[in-house]
Amino acid sequence: MDHQTRIMPGYIPKYRQLLQILRDRILAGEFSPGEKIPSAEELTITYEVSLGTVRKALAQLEAERLIRTEHGIGSFVLPVHPNAVPFHFTELPYPEGKLTYKVMAQDVISAPMDVAERLRLLPGTRVIHIARQRILEGQIVAHTMRYLSEDLCPLVVHEDLTVQSVHELLVKNSELPLLRAEIEVEAHKLTAEEAQLLGEEAGSLAIAVERLTYTAPNRPAVWYKGLFKSSYHFGAEVGEIDSYFESPVV
Repeated sequence: MDHQTRIMPGYIPKYRQLLQILRDRILAGEFSPGEKIPSAEELTITYEVSLGTVRKALAQLEAERLIRTEHGIGSFVLPVHPNAVPFHFTELPYPEGKLTYKVMAQDVISAPMDVAERLRLLPGTRVIHIARQRILEGQIVAHTMRYLSEDLCPLVVHEDLTVQSVHELLVKNSELPLLRAEIEVEAHKLTAEEAQLLGEEAGSLAIAVERLTYTAPNRPAVWYKGLFKSSYHFGAEVGEIDSYFESPVV
């Protein structure tokens, strides 16, 4: 994957461009764990930006736990946390043939600002957008939506998603492991737009789920949003997906 190598004029703040450049260099392995990255002064010269811009970008990298900064010495690349172990999501299996999916979107788009912010990408970066209705015995029971960087798992846009789990495909086909997830769950009344997705009336109660999964080293991987009519269940298992893995969270 080609990475941006210089700061471009335009509406995207310079510190965000520099942040993306440095993040890409670290994630690509250009700097090894424990290695010192160029000093703030060197970065100002290399990328022709102010010291304030550099410091803001470095502060964000430190917040993402990609580097640690020692005052007066420099910034060093952090290794993956030693306790970081891959895992995957699971849920109670549905009866065979009872659960299907209607694919509402399965394409590559330019990342809108909110998606770029969540996945820590530059606005306009190519991302995969997947939206589906979950259908159980002919009834819509959920609507889910995902965004992920195209380079994470590009072949998923060509898969048949009417009968299989997106999560399973991503865990199996991505070279990067799932190491962490942040999940928000709430019950609320459906807006008119949300109600239309579930085939319900506005004001009906539903479970709203938002999930951001991370991969090594602490890189946001998939932004997931789901609406569930009455209930939401999930579990997590350590390690890779086994042959018996039947019905992960989707």
